[in-house]
Amino acid sequence: MSEEIGQKVFQQVMDIWINPEIKQRKKEGTIKDGTIISKMQIIFSLDDGNKVRLNEEVKAIATGKTNKSINKGDVVYDTDIDTLEKIELTDEDLNCGHITLLLFKNNWIISFDSRYNRERVKAHIEASKEFYESAKDNLVKNRLRPFFENAFASAELSAMSVLLTLPSKEILECRNHKKRLSQFKNWADLGNVKMEFSTTLSRLRELRDSARYPHSDKFKEEDPNKIKNIIKEMIDFAENSIK
Repeated sequence: MSEEIGQKVFQQVMDIWINPEIKQRKKEGTIKDGTIISKMQIIFSLDDGNKVRLNEEVKAIATGKTNKSINKGDVVYDTDIDTLEKIELTDEDLNCGHITLLLFKNNWIISFDSRYNRERVKAHIEASKEFYESAKDNLVKNRLRPFFENAFASAELSAMSVLLTLPSKEILECRNHKKRLSQFKNWADLGNVKMEFSTTLSRLRELRDSARYPHSDKFKEEDPNKIKNIIKEMIDFAENSIK
């Protein structure tokens, strides 16, 4: 981030969130005139709403380079650190996005991550992997009916993993297969994921009845190895989306 852009971001954060919060706290008497603010954090949560934290309220894990040996449990001071490289949320806020600002060596360090639901995304990815492994095993044993059932489950969970990073309560609470497919297609239409991910997911949903019930052999017309490879790519994409 350039210095010019960084200054604009800092000013926007101050104008939109921090200054109104300080003004409100002064009005309530919970903060005094002249209080030095050296840490600021805005937490974006779909569960509890947005929160502003100041000074000792800020919760974060900072990664940086020290200029001396540090043992576990040692108190670390600004003078012990040369650079800050990364600021992440603690386990308490894993499903939240954030903007965190720390005053470090007379300069403001700004960290921003707009991705939501990291813990939920991880759970979805793990579930997707399990269905994917079952699908692979079924394919090796030429059990195509359960292959397509597990393939759809894996693809849908991977798609949800991507969508859950967005600031949408509607996506978070959605339990309808058709609506999930529509949300993922819209995201693909915008160029955010490969269109092949969306078309494969939609096709797998269409094939579920054919594979599950003996009234149609349409599922036998598909290339299961191609589908398997696309699902693996979807899982990898979902994992990379939260790194």
